[in-house]
Amino acid sequence: MTAPPDYEFVGSKNSWYSAKVRACLQYKRIPYSEVCANSETIGRVKRLTGNHFYPVVVCPDGTVLQDSCDIVEALEARHPERPVFPEDPVQHLVSTLFETVADEFLIQSGIYYRWIPEDTREWAVKMFVQICGERMTDPGAQRAARENGERIAASIGKRVQSMADARKDVSRRVSEELCTRLDAHLQETPFLLGNRPCLADVVLMNGFYGHFYRDPGELSDHIRWRCISLALWLDHMLAAAGESDQGDLFLADSLGPVLEWCGAAYAQIAGAILDVADEVLPARSAGEEPPAVLGRIDAALHDTPTAGAASAYTAWKLQRLIDRYRAVPEPRRSEADTWMERAGFLEICRREPKWRLRKREFLSLEIA
Repeated sequence: MTAPPDYEFVGSKNSWYSAKVRACLQYKRIPYSEVCANSETIGRVKRLTGNHFYPVVVCPDGTVLQDSCDIVEALEARHPERPVFPEDPVQHLVSTLFETVADEFLIQSGIYYRWIPEDTREWAVKMFVQICGERMTDPGAQRAARENGERIAASIGKRVQSMADARKDVSRRVSEELCTRLDAHLQETPFLLGNRPCLADVVLMNGFYGHFYRDPGELSDHIRWRCISLALWLDHMLAAAGESDQGDLFLADSLGPVLEWCGAAYAQIAGAILDVADEVLPARSAGEEPPAVLGRIDAALHDTPTAGAASAYTAWKLQRLIDRYRAVPEPRRSEADTWMERAGFLEICRREPKWRLRKREFLSLEIA
């Protein structure tokens, strides 16, 4: 009997969102082949999806999946064994909060550490050049790919220079303190929500492995020297196929300080994004594609004023969090309220937007 073909996973070890998908494939023990996201592969991704963003997963039946949260949901539906979604609704809500924070907010610290300090920026340019031509066999094509990688890296570095002064101190405080609190929690329990991996672990792999742990610099040093339990957790999740799916999931008291720090850092920004969405989206017609940037926000990252863009995609991710909160049965609602209040996101979860977004295909959205 012929074995079914593997899933094809287009990603990069240095990609923020690839680590989530890789950890999911690993833990669920889904046979897959990882394909380098070089210039040739990205050309194929654009033909398949209409854009150049990865990670992308091509299923054995030819279905193409894009967007890390959609990929994980699809893999869970296709392979319910060794589940990553907690059955308990409050645990699922907490996991979704971690996903929202990791995907939409914590990435700003990853961008800072990779692209703002001069030494890591120089490393990042070299890394992009290498990735764009990685495993390409034609010398001319490889040379062109690496030149393109240098242009892409220079463009990214230029776009994020505005973060240099505004985010330096606060990015360090947010990131190092979050790592320290996660490390303290992981000294009490082997995984985020108990004795086996789940969605919370999978989603936090994106930045923590793809950027914070792998990129050289002060945050990587902080994790390796001062957060040994966090570093060990990263190693276990990178090879999650070897982890048991036995063991209870639970919300330990030591998780509280981690959630408190997430809320202190990002809840005000999340509320400001929903405020802009409330102003812009109700006037849009059903089926219309919303603007990628809904407007500008002024909020505080901890006690540091910060300005930024309110993206439609982040509004959609916050809508998912609100939906997950509403899915908690009434008898469990007070428990959910306790955890979300501790995280500083209870007000967000209780909001009732007068708009609704839904996914079209891949990364595009429309008004529902």
